[in-house]
Amino acid sequence: MISILNNPKNNIIAVIIVEIITLSISFSADYSGTGMIAVILKWIPALIGITTLILYFVSRLLIKKYNWIVTIIGIISMFIAAYNLYITDFSQTV
Repeated sequence: MISILNNPKNNIIAVIIVEIITLSISFSADYSGTGMIAVILKWIPALIGITTLILYFVSRLLIKKYNWIVTIIGIISMFIAAYNLYITDFSQTV
Protein backbone atom coordinates (compact mmCIF):
# COMPACT_ATOMS: atom_id res chain seq x y z
CA MET A 1 0.00 0.00 0.00
CA ILE A 2 2.78 2.44 0.87
CA SER A 3 4.57 1.69 -2.41
CA ILE A 4 1.42 2.66 -4.31
CA LEU A 5 1.20 5.92 -2.38
CA ASN A 6 4.89 6.72 -2.91
CA ASN A 7 4.72 6.12 -6.66
CA PRO A 8 5.34 9.50 -8.36
CA LYS A 9 3.21 8.60 -11.36
CA ASN A 10 0.16 7.93 -9.17
CA ASN A 11 0.63 11.15 -7.20
CA ILE A 12 1.04 13.35 -10.27
CA ILE A 13 -1.97 11.79 -12.01
CA ALA A 14 -4.07 12.18 -8.84
CA VAL A 15 -3.21 15.87 -8.53
CA ILE A 16 -3.99 16.52 -12.20
CA ILE A 17 -7.34 14.68 -12.03
CA VAL A 18 -8.37 16.51 -8.86
CA GLU A 19 -7.25 19.78 -10.41
CA ILE A 20 -9.54 19.20 -13.39
CA ILE A 21 -12.45 18.30 -11.10
CA THR A 22 -11.98 21.33 -8.86
CA LEU A 23 -11.55 23.63 -11.85
CA SER A 24 -14.86 22.43 -13.25
CA ILE A 25 -16.48 23.10 -9.85
CA SER A 26 -15.01 26.59 -9.59
CA PHE A 27 -15.86 27.46 -13.19
CA SER A 28 -19.50 26.47 -12.64
CA ALA A 29 -19.92 28.82 -9.67
CA ASP A 30 -22.06 31.93 -10.06
CA TYR A 31 -19.75 34.96 -10.20
CA SER A 32 -22.45 37.51 -11.03
CA GLY A 33 -21.40 41.05 -10.36
CA THR A 34 -17.80 40.37 -9.41
CA GLY A 35 -16.23 41.70 -12.58
CA MET A 36 -12.54 41.13 -13.16
CA ILE A 37 -11.96 39.42 -9.82
CA ALA A 38 -13.95 36.43 -11.11
CA VAL A 39 -11.16 35.68 -13.58
CA ILE A 40 -8.68 35.39 -10.73
CA LEU A 41 -11.02 33.46 -8.45
CA LYS A 42 -11.73 30.81 -11.08
CA TRP A 43 -8.08 29.84 -11.28
CA ILE A 44 -7.37 29.48 -7.54
CA PRO A 45 -7.68 25.64 -7.57
CA ALA A 46 -5.29 25.52 -10.53
CA LEU A 47 -2.74 27.65 -8.69
CA ILE A 48 -3.05 25.38 -5.66
CA GLY A 49 -2.56 22.35 -7.94
CA ILE A 50 0.54 23.79 -9.57
CA THR A 51 1.94 24.71 -6.15
CA THR A 52 1.22 21.17 -4.96
CA LEU A 53 3.11 19.69 -7.91
CA ILE A 54 6.09 21.99 -7.32
CA LEU A 55 6.15 21.12 -3.61
CA TYR A 56 5.83 17.44 -4.48
CA PHE A 57 8.84 17.58 -6.82
CA VAL A 58 10.90 19.46 -4.22
CA SER A 59 9.93 16.95 -1.53
CA ARG A 60 10.93 14.10 -3.87
CA LEU A 61 14.40 15.63 -4.07
CA LEU A 62 14.77 16.16 -0.33
CA ILE A 63 12.81 13.30 1.24
CA LYS A 64 12.30 9.87 -0.30
CA LYS A 65 9.49 8.73 2.00
CA TYR A 66 6.08 10.17 2.79
CA ASN A 67 5.84 12.37 -0.33
CA TRP A 68 2.23 11.34 -0.66
CA ILE A 69 1.40 13.55 2.32
CA VAL A 70 2.13 16.62 0.17
CA THR A 71 -0.24 15.23 -2.45
CA ILE A 72 -3.01 14.58 0.08
CA ILE A 73 -2.68 18.08 1.58
CA GLY A 74 -2.80 19.63 -1.90
CA ILE A 75 -5.84 17.59 -2.92
CA ILE A 76 -7.72 18.51 0.26
CA SER A 77 -6.87 22.20 -0.11
CA MET A 78 -8.02 22.19 -3.75
CA PHE A 79 -11.37 20.69 -2.75
CA ILE A 80 -11.77 23.17 0.11
CA ALA A 81 -11.01 26.13 -2.18
CA ALA A 82 -13.39 24.92 -4.89
CA TYR A 83 -16.15 24.23 -2.37
CA ASN A 84 -15.78 27.66 -0.77
CA LEU A 85 -15.87 29.33 -4.17
CA TYR A 86 -18.95 27.36 -5.13
CA ILE A 87 -20.99 28.13 -2.01
CA THR A 88 -20.06 31.83 -1.80
CA ASP A 89 -22.83 34.21 -2.84
CA PHE A 90 -20.94 36.80 -4.90
CA SER A 91 -24.03 38.90 -5.54
CA GLN A 92 -23.92 40.18 -1.94
CA THR A 93 -20.24 41.11 -1.91
CA VAL A 94 -18.96 44.55 -2.78
